[in-house]
Order: sequence, then C-alpha cells, then structure tokens
Amino acid sequence: MAFLGWTIIVFSIGGIFALFLSKLPETVSRPQFRPKASSLPTAWVWQYLLKQSRLILRKIWHFILEAKDLSPAMDFHPVDKVKQAFKIRIRTSEREQDWLPEVSNSLPDSGRAQSPEEVYLETIKRDPQNREAYEGLGRLYLQEKKFEDAAETFDFLTKFDPSRDIYWSNLGLSLYSLKKFREAANAYEKALNLNSKIPTRWINLGLCFAAMEDLGKAVTAVRGALNLDRRNLHYLTLLADLYIQAGNGIKAEQALEQILEIEPTSRAAREKLMKLKI
Repeated sequence: MAFLGWTIIVFSIGGIFALFLSKLPETVSRPQFRPKASSLPTAWVWQYLLKQSRLILRKIWHFILEAKDLSPAMDFHPVDKVKQAFKIRIRTSEREQDWLPEVSNSLPDSGRAQSPEEVYLETIKRDPQNREAYEGLGRLYLQEKKFEDAAETFDFLTKFDPSRDIYWSNLGLSLYSLKKFREAANAYEKALNLNSKIPTRWINLGLCFAAMEDLGKAVTAVRGALNLDRRNLHYLTLLADLYIQAGNGIKAEQALEQILEIEPTSRAAREKLMKLKI
C-alpha cells in the first residue's frame, strides 16, 4: 500500500511539472510577465507550484487512508475509541474510581445460571433417549449424596441398556448407601458377571455380604479382589478382619502375616497379630 501511495505521488508531481512546461511558452510570450535574462523564474510560479503540490499530496494521502479503511486525523480521544470497541469503562486518570467491565447481556432470561442438575434435566426433557445426560445426572446425584435419586437414575439406565456393567455398579453403590444391602449385592453381582476385572467391585460386594452378616460370601468376594491385586494392604486388612469376626484365627493370622511381609512397620497388623496369639 505504501508503494502504491508513493507511485501516485511521483506521477502527480510529474504531471504538475509537465503542465508547467506546457504553459511556459505562453508565459514567456506575454510582455508583461517576461523575465529579465539574468533573473530566475518568478516567485509566483514557485508559490503556485507549491500550493498545487500540497493540495494534490493531501488528496493522495486521504486516498491512501481510505484504501487502508482508516480516516484522517480527528479530535477523537483514544479512550473513547477503546470504550466503543470493547464496551467497557476505562479510567482516564488516577483520580477516577476503578471501573469494572459492564455486565454481559447474554445471560438466560431467568437472570441466573442453570445448575448442573437443571442442565441435565432440561437435556433429558428435550431428548428422553439421551443416555449421556442420564449418566451425568446419576453421577451428580452420587457426588451430592442424593442416593435415592441416584438409585432411580441408574435403575432406569440398567433397563435402558442392561449390558453396561458401570450402570449396575453405580446402582449397587447407590443402594448400598441407602442400606439396601441385598439389592446392592444383586446389582454388584450383575456388574461382576459383565466385567469381573475391577477389584473394588469385589470389595463392595464383600461389604454388602458383611453388612448382611454373611461372612462366608464376604470372604469369597474379598478374595476375588485379592486375586486381581494381591499386595493391596487394605484388602488384606479387610480379609483379616472378616476372619476375626468369623472366629477363624488361623486364617486371620495368615492374612496379618502377609501384611507384615509387605509392610513390616504396620503397627495395626502387629497389634492384631499379638492379640490373636495370646
């Protein structure tokens, strides 16, 4: 763009000079303006050329500004430009109070943001088959400890798609939290039938049986978790406690000794072991 501007300027000046040369014979032929042989071109000619050059240059500069989508300099404060561009209030001096950005007008009509629960429910209302919305809603209920709502949501999902083991597992967790241990155990068993490679499901199933005082099934479930994670100290501790509750001291000692092999500084395991041997 700068190259274009200078090109126009050069051609314009050349045109002015050519015009002057074309008029020079007429000027010389007029007696009243004939210069002396020894003098330079008269002052009025230079003034005329200078004035015309300034006019042409100003027009060219305005043309360049318009080509750049700009405008000639005006008495317009830059702070006002920023206010218009960004729609915020800006301090123009240190004495002026601190301004905050103006509030966006893109809020919902209700004037408040929707809660996550409202978002999920609105999505389900628009699309009753939206499985992801139900999943998100169920997890939200679990996080907020709304276990009745969580159980209803995951119970619906198990009917919607019985092949998803995570639905059964989360249903089991919801029911266990409601102290519905038999129903929770059934849900965990269905989850394990679909995917038995997650040790925490075995542990939760064991806790369900332990809550029902079915210690034999509880031990079996915890051993299922240990088959997947043999050196887990929490699982071994739970197994030892179940054996102690069942009155099986020998098995309990074996579990505690396993704990001490993995973690020799385990004070809790050592104290339990000493009590069993007294």
